[in-house]
Amino acid sequence: MSEGVRSVPLSLALRNTPTETPMNQATFFQHITQFSAQVGAQSIPVPVFYQDIMALSAQFLAPIAKIQALLPSPRMHPLRVTPWHGVVNIAAFEYRQCDIGPYNEVAIALPFVLDRPSPLFVGTLSPVPPVLQVFVRHLPVTTQLACDAGIQFANYPKFVADITFKQDSNSIHCQLQGGDRPILSLTAPTGPLQPAPRSRMYPMTRRDGYLLRSEFIAAAHDHYVGKGRDLHLDLGDHPIAQELKTLQLGRAIAYQYTPHYQGILTPVLESLSL
Repeated sequence: MSEGVRSVPLSLALRNTPTETPMNQATFFQHITQFSAQVGAQSIPVPVFYQDIMALSAQFLAPIAKIQALLPSPRMHPLRVTPWHGVVNIAAFEYRQCDIGPYNEVAIALPFVLDRPSPLFVGTLSPVPPVLQVFVRHLPVTTQLACDAGIQFANYPKFVADITFKQDSNSIHCQLQGGDRPILSLTAPTGPLQPAPRSRMYPMTRRDGYLLRSEFIAAAHDHYVGKGRDLHLDLGDHPIAQELKTLQLGRAIAYQYTPHYQGILTPVLESLSL
């Protein structure tokens, strides 16, 4: 791995666009019509509004072939940070306030380019795509409603797990456990916040021979971009942890900590054949 790659702050969970200005919560949700959808016996609004989110997101190098083996379609090409490495994104979210009630979530996702090979050295010699596409590989959550809604609407790979956060004035820690088996923990220093503009990404899932594309939009916010060497990932003995070990993850190349922001998650907007 080259020294040039090591310090690149690749924000792969949400890619910032350069033209937005900071917005407050009221203007972010203004004039967006929501519709009622049924999940079991409960009615929820869609798109789903997230009024207060905390996030810790990290990007890890992994061999291209290992990532490619987990992508469900030959149309999907891993994002190439080096000629030999793609990226695995691990992100932890605390949804303090949202339309389906508070819950926590951990996303393990694989950034990719659709229908063409990724350019080399994304984030250094080549720009990160303005709207990132990620295949959602695992998405544990802490409430049954969040689990059921995600599976019903977009076949997100959700299951109910234990996800806890601990934070002090200098660091943040997330622990993910499935049943009585540890999956992973993330620990990172927090630091001085910098403004980040509105951003968006396309989370993609799979159902019945099709790729399903939704959209997540994040409001302008303040965040801290840290160096990958300062973040610590520990893996347990759960099957998901074992899968991450087989990916031969390198160290993180960057991470982002965001104490507060708002978001909007759409239902499925597009389906594409595998």
